[in-house]
Amino acid sequence: MLGALLSKQLSVDEKLNIIEKEYDIPVETGIRKEVVTMCNLSQGIREDAQVEFILNMHKKGYTFEQIADVAERSVEEIKAIIEKREPVLA
Repeated sequence: MLGALLSKQLSVDEKLNIIEKEYDIPVETGIRKEVVTMCNLSQGIREDAQVEFILNMHKKGYTFEQIADVAERSVEEIKAIIEKREPVLA
């Protein structure tokens, strides 16, 4: 059951279906909200880690194209992430 809950490949509805059908656990509104919250939290953690990875590559002098290739994102996304996070010098 833990594998289903932590899976990156399954949607929230698929996870809840597995809990309900395979483990015979009734999925009520409270449980549904908690699973959605957990999935959103794990997604946020992954995104934060990838942003830190992108910023570290940028600090080390990698080009936008190189970072985009490794991070599997577009050059425009990489530029937006870097511009959003770089401190403005006064």
